[in-house]
Amino acid sequence: MPATVEDLYKNKKMSIQEYFELEEELNQKFEYVGGEIFDMTGGTVNHGLICKNTSTSLDIALKNKPCTVFNSEVKLSIDKLKNYFYPDAMVLCEEGKISKKYVQHPCMIIEVLSPSTEDYDHGKKFAFYRLIDSLQTYIMLHQDKPLAEVYQRNSDNSWLLKEYLGLEMMLPINDELSLAMSDLYRQVNFDL
Repeated sequence: MPATVEDLYKNKKMSIQEYFELEEELNQKFEYVGGEIFDMTGGTVNHGLICKNTSTSLDIALKNKPCTVFNSEVKLSIDKLKNYFYPDAMVLCEEGKISKKYVQHPCMIIEVLSPSTEDYDHGKKFAFYRLIDSLQTYIMLHQDKPLAEVYQRNSDNSWLLKEYLGLEMMLPINDELSLAMSDLYRQVNFDL
């Protein structure tokens, strides 16, 4: 079996410049953490639908706000760590910074959980995301059931978790924004 690009660079530290060049050369996405790269493999049909539905719902809900919604095609830079990720969706508002190769300072990040990444998304990745001062909301959406875990940053920098289960639920993001679970999970077949 041929080695993957990730295998070829395993245990080798790569500079940020080398990382950018590798992505451009291979036309492939990798997350970059501490000088190591991690392949962004394809997801399931449900994963794709939830990602599309979430970006669309956010885009519609924020159309009259000074915010921009991005999907997983756009790279996020965590400048405190010099790490780069591809969240499933993210929102940048006034504090957001957009450059040619990546964005910085989102106020919201959404990840659709996969069995292979669920522990990482809950643990290490969320720890990295919490270092983003502008981040106020982190949402993890399950693909096997209509369940949203919504983490909100408090004024003391602690995080409050609220869970929403069921297609009839509304996710209150802030005083001006709520998302319908039925919209986020539209056309998702939980039997797949």
